[in-house]
Amino acid sequence: MFDYRPIYGHIRFSYYGFTDTRLKPTPDDSALAELYDETRMARRFHLFENLTLPSLIAQTDRKFTTVIMSSDVMPDRFKERLVALAARLPGAVVEFSTERRGDLAFRKFMGESLAPRVRGTAIHFRLDDDDALSSSYIARLRQISQTLPPSTHISFPTGIMLFPSGRDEPSGASMPHQRFLTAIGLATVNSASFTKNPFQMMHSNVWTRWPVISEPSFPAFIRTQHFANDTAAKQDRIISGLQRERFSRRADRYIEQVETALAGHFPFITRQRLDGLLGEGLAVNSLSDLPPVA
Repeated sequence: MFDYRPIYGHIRFSYYGFTDTRLKPTPDDSALAELYDETRMARRFHLFENLTLPSLIAQTDRKFTTVIMSSDVMPDRFKERLVALAARLPGAVVEFSTERRGDLAFRKFMGESLAPRVRGTAIHFRLDDDDALSSSYIARLRQISQTLPPSTHISFPTGIMLFPSGRDEPSGASMPHQRFLTAIGLATVNSASFTKNPFQMMHSNVWTRWPVISEPSFPAFIRTQHFANDTAAKQDRIISGLQRERFSRRADRYIEQVETALAGHFPFITRQRLDGLLGEGLAVNSLSDLPPVA
């Protein structure tokens, strides 16, 4: 009989603080205006509402908590939409933190997950606000993590990449993708002796400090690459490589593999719908371009 380990997911939604994204606080708050630019925010909402949130709602195992972290300085119109959207997801908590360090912003949720008196164990995973998880992700994570010791990291390296078909093309394209220790869905086993949240480490080199388990047997995620990613380093090079591969002799095989993966693991979206999301996003310039939240 295993101890019950609660599962917490962490999402940063335009959080104004020091993390691994490029929009960090500045002394003159110039980054604040860029972070909460109307067009940027509307396009982030577009992907969150049509990709990230549906993937969490579609989970076959619904016993998990999602912490959506943002900042107290987010304009009210964006706060209101985010809270209304989160209400669609059972177990979601929206936090508008006053902290400007990501580790401090998430700290109370790390302690809460280990209650009572920080004596338990818990599982924490990370997800960006423009990516998605397989509908069986939580179920697989729960099964894998039950007997693992604290500080173990769990990687799900197999998934799908969504990217622009071309710089001047409005449509997107998708291909199978595999990368060990990808940030998407990376999870940690936490206890009083290990309380780091999953955004609090360099995901690509955690294997140099902590034990790592890899589960590559199913497509666990959809990752988006686009010209407005918040982690912009090497972005153009990555997208160019994907675009070249799209026109390789393996193109038809990729389409078949993506369609099979979506049908079996992402029932909330089709390939045509997925590939169209990036082009639709380019037409979104303000909240008024988005449908109202029911």
